[in-house]
Amino acid sequence: MPGTHEVTEPHTIRERFSEEFGAHTGPIATVFAPGRVNLLGDHIDYCGGTVLPMPIQFGTWVVATESGADEIRARSLNRDGQVTFRPNDSCEQTVPWGKFVKGAAQLVAEYRGMPVKGMDILVSGNIPAGGLSSSASLSLALITAMARLHGKEPAPLAKALLAQRLEHEFIGVNCGLMDQAAIVFGEPDCTLRFDCRSNHYQHIAVDPLQCAILVVDSGVPRTLAASAYNRRREELTEFATRLNLDPDRLAVELTADRVGAAEDVVTRRARHVFTEQQRVIDALTALDARDWTRFGTLLKASHASLRDDYEVSCPELDMLAGLLSGMPGCFGARMTGAGFGGAVVAAVEPGSVDACRQHLKEVAIGKAGIEPFAFVARSSGGIRCYD
Repeated sequence: MPGTHEVTEPHTIRERFSEEFGAHTGPIATVFAPGRVNLLGDHIDYCGGTVLPMPIQFGTWVVATESGADEIRARSLNRDGQVTFRPNDSCEQTVPWGKFVKGAAQLVAEYRGMPVKGMDILVSGNIPAGGLSSSASLSLALITAMARLHGKEPAPLAKALLAQRLEHEFIGVNCGLMDQAAIVFGEPDCTLRFDCRSNHYQHIAVDPLQCAILVVDSGVPRTLAASAYNRRREELTEFATRLNLDPDRLAVELTADRVGAAEDVVTRRARHVFTEQQRVIDALTALDARDWTRFGTLLKASHASLRDDYEVSCPELDMLAGLLSGMPGCFGARMTGAGFGGAVVAAVEPGSVDACRQHLKEVAIGKAGIEPFAFVARSSGGIRCYD
């Protein structure tokens, strides 16, 4: 259910910009940053794992231009309130999404070695579900537009790292680099094999004629995701300290013997990391062989691990993943993203998508009273600039 202020083309967002701020004659930066769906590898990016995210067709548009004033003004077509501040202003932002604008401006200023100028900025997003990385999409769109406007755009990896810092330092989420990497390195009709320890990546084709990537919104807001996310990182650090391991490399340092069979909380968290990393490795083999049945089995196992060992699912996600996995033509399904709400991702035979969507809608309304929104995710590539 993309937003009511639908923007799909650069000329549309520029027209809306003119309506909001009036005509501008100076340079203008227009950027689209997609969201992403993670196929496998949730909660292992921040401990050095290898992950399989894919950009989606929905994302965030940002238009920016110099205002000639000494302040930055930002408006959103999706959220209330105008963000206004001077570039060197240290005051806290009262508009929640204003923290992203303020953080992007400070990081771009730091990167270029001098303050940013006054700007007018318009933001419009149409990411239709939680768990699809709207925050990284917004961060990268803002950073890219501001940097291009000031004539010093970072290289893709440097830009991804700046966006990660924005999350850490201004939003308070100690995320890994998976989401940002998917957005800056994404290619059409491909998932991204991204090694979060070395930052090496490889594009893996996912043929939409063989397998459709169906994303289903649970309708559950991710109200606990940020605090629980940080808590899970703390639990993994506790386990790593217990065994004198590096928490930033835990995904590659864990073995079955090191994890053991204990059932205390931090051991179960570590077991998810160990088994999820192995599932990603197995999925790469399945993708290479176009073995969608095997790939679907790995999705189902991932959901069970995220539900039982990592405890980041919720009843609605469990219901949707279970319904999808049991439908004819569906290879497997799992929750995707940080959890505690958000979305489910499924690998489905292309000819079975409509039947899956209809059956899911009918059963979900009866079981939980929710009408889930579902769409087939397609990658059109990573971040794009139109100025």
